[in-house]
Amino acid sequence: MDIFARLDRLEDFVANSKRMPLSSSVMINEAEFYDMLDDIRATLPNELKQARMVSKDKERILSEAQRKEEELLDRAEKRAEQMLQQTEVIKQAELERDHMMDEAQEQARKIVYDAEDVADRIFGELEASLMETKESTDDILNRIITWREKLRGYSEEGPEDEYDLEQGTLD
Repeated sequence: MDIFARLDRLEDFVANSKRMPLSSSVMINEAEFYDMLDDIRATLPNELKQARMVSKDKERILSEAQRKEEELLDRAEKRAEQMLQQTEVIKQAELERDHMMDEAQEQARKIVYDAEDVADRIFGELEASLMETKESTDDILNRIITWREKLRGYSEEGPEDEYDLEQGTLD
């Protein structure tokens, strides 16, 4: 029986005891009353010990729960901060990547433009050189044709003109 049941039993004992006429007093069996009181006293230390243990356990559990809550909150805050930093690092890396891509594309455009410019200059020089070569070749071909014609005419008519070695022409 717990302490409250024992106290209820003591209260019933007093309530059911014989009343004294013209007073609010009751007559009780002293030995029985003291037995009940001793029984309550004997139960109280165990009940108080259990109550103290429950109270201490409650405090310990609450304290541990609060500590765990603080740890979880701390870890959550740190994780959130890490994620935020990672997000910032990713954003910064993306910006850097975009900047590098823009620079690379600009350099590629410049290289292509410079290459086209160099190729155009080389083609222009080659064209001029070929035109000069063509003119020289045309001139040489014309001389050869002229010489051949003169040779054919010389062999048929005889040497009429003399060849000018310095100028490379026939007179």
